[in-house]
Amino acid sequence: MTLTDVLKPGDLVVLAQGTGEPTPLLEQLVRAHATLPDLEVFVGLSHSGALTEPGAAGLPLVSFGAMGPLARLAANGTVSVIPCHFRDVPRALLSRNPDQLVVALQVSSADDSGHHSLGLAVDYTYELLDRARAVVAEVNDRLPHSTAPRVHSSRFTATIPTSRPLPSITAGSTGPVHTAIARHVAALVPDGATIQLGIGTLPAAVGRALAAKHDLRVHSTLAGTWLLDLARAGALRAGAVVISEAAGSQELYDWVVESGVRVRPVSELAQPGAFARIDRFVAMNSALQVDLSGQVNAEELGSGYVGGIGGQPDYLRAAQHSAGGCSIVMLPATTQGGKSSRIVRRLHAGAVTTPRSQVDVVVTEHGIADLRGRSLAERAEALIAVAAPGHRPSLREAP
Repeated sequence: MTLTDVLKPGDLVVLAQGTGEPTPLLEQLVRAHATLPDLEVFVGLSHSGALTEPGAAGLPLVSFGAMGPLARLAANGTVSVIPCHFRDVPRALLSRNPDQLVVALQVSSADDSGHHSLGLAVDYTYELLDRARAVVAEVNDRLPHSTAPRVHSSRFTATIPTSRPLPSITAGSTGPVHTAIARHVAALVPDGATIQLGIGTLPAAVGRALAAKHDLRVHSTLAGTWLLDLARAGALRAGAVVISEAAGSQELYDWVVESGVRVRPVSELAQPGAFARIDRFVAMNSALQVDLSGQVNAEELGSGYVGGIGGQPDYLRAAQHSAGGCSIVMLPATTQGGKSSRIVRRLHAGAVTTPRSQVDVVVTEHGIADLRGRSLAERAEALIAVAAPGHRPSLREAP
């Protein structure tokens, strides 16, 4: 049986994302979508090449953002973006199609009691299992059993056996700008802090800059290979790492399993009030633009929708609720080879991902703009001071 054998007209197929993505099932949908009338497919952060195939352009796609290969499809108008927080994805999908959800996810081989591990990624699909019309599982015998929740085989409508390695997620090459930003960010993280950091080039640079710290804890939806770097440097407190997904090297995946890292649902990590009990919580998030009042755009630019809300607003606000915490937004000062400033008077299309009230500090390669306790006029001056020098005069001009 294949995924397409389970589908009915009007279904909304929800695929797990990231390293939990059931890539062979997505490939089936790409190949067969022309024969599947009245169907929608929800995808999140994808690391597979399936969405870059010519046939994917005709697949009716929905997502909470336009990360990775989705950016090109969003620019072509073939991805419908639902603007919502990452932890609210299940609620959004139930509102969109409450009666015909089909969940497709990746699980490990069953243990002796018939339970399958979710491996190294627990996302919105886990929250939808009890509400789905059907659940189709890719049973990958190379997906390890971890501390993640387990699902009994009786819960599956159909299974597709596979044997494939998890994707290797590289962060990209870091340059002097990333290194300078990371150095400034690291100065804001005290020993003993609990950190949240995502994946990508800048988070990887920040992770390396934190290697000299001590007794760090991790409370992060996503964790890249920077997590392994911190472990090898002796910067982590033993047993103090909780994540929802690991996305990086095979060495990272092995370490997560062998060290017993807690892999927990997003709803558990980001539930309201969960952070009030965490002291010195430092949330570090990237952005596309920051305006002169401190508002953050992490979603779209002139080229189209290229990001997403994700967990940024939740984590930044949580850091402000934490005793001794700090919410940090980090970004290079320019784009397009220095032609355009990313510190701007007005955000593109008014896209406010995070309000100015939830931002403590903005960091570029030119320094740290501490916005805490500052008026709007003082915020503007602080932000202009970390903009690229060549763009500061125009930012100071009257609107």
